[in-house]
Amino acid sequence: MRAPWRRQPGVEATANAPAKAQAQAETEPQPQQGAATAAAPATTKGTATEPLIQLQRVFQHVNGRCALNDLTLSVQRGDALLLIGPNGAGKSLSLRLMLGLDQPSAGSIKLFGQDLARLNDARLNRLRGRLGVVLQGGSLLDELTLLENLLLPLRAQPRPRATLSRAARLVITQLQLDGMAHHYPRALSLGQQRRAELARALINQPELLICDGLSDGLDRPALREILSILQVQRETRGLTFIATDNAMLEVIGPNDRVAVMDRGCLLFDGTRAGLEASSADQLELRTILEGHP
Repeated sequence: MRAPWRRQPGVEATANAPAKAQAQAETEPQPQQGAATAAAPATTKGTATEPLIQLQRVFQHVNGRCALNDLTLSVQRGDALLLIGPNGAGKSLSLRLMLGLDQPSAGSIKLFGQDLARLNDARLNRLRGRLGVVLQGGSLLDELTLLENLLLPLRAQPRPRATLSRAARLVITQLQLDGMAHHYPRALSLGQQRRAELARALINQPELLICDGLSDGLDRPALREILSILQVQRETRGLTFIATDNAMLEVIGPNDRVAVMDRGCLLFDGTRAGLEASSADQLELRTILEGHP
């Protein structure tokens, strides 16, 4: 049976990953001088080896409180990262910064190799077009059916409506929502709404999927099935996936990557097995894992 969320080969995730990433950046060989290098134009695609998302020494103050404290974190192409921690740890805030919805008080944030602080609204929106996003609180439009909600991200594409509808019905089947295409969100259960939001996030085949509270309304079997779908997309087209969801810790594999946050600080970045081993002698980690923030 396929592991629901298996690490991609060659993706390193250790407790001292931020320090290693910084050391690697300092020793990375510079491109050789030459006509081809000099003539290369600036691009928003980035290189194959640089992180899709990189937070470097990020601080964020909210209402006079330090909500993020010196956060350094990177996510490589094809990686799957689960970000966990108690309420108020800074998980959702970190995602908002990655999406460019908020600006950090200090530090730098890069998305697809582009410094978000240097982008105007038009360039930032083009980068966001390469993302799929599922946020807390629900994002389906009540006045539209499920099918109409899924078609929203495809409106700008110059393809026949029949082609777009087939693409929407494909993800409806993948997310086990058959027979509900013409239902309105109020007729769907919370779990069905979350699957519908995920379907809409995946319909454009994004390079990077960001999910906040994905497990809301989903039982463990449903969550495992969704992770299996995401794993297939990672293996077939290199999908990168970031989620903030404590419940998902119970269904991922021992070699999957987990980062633990508390009070705006990154306490751990490594595998689930490494986290369980570290928590044996670290009270702060053990307290978080036991669900007593």
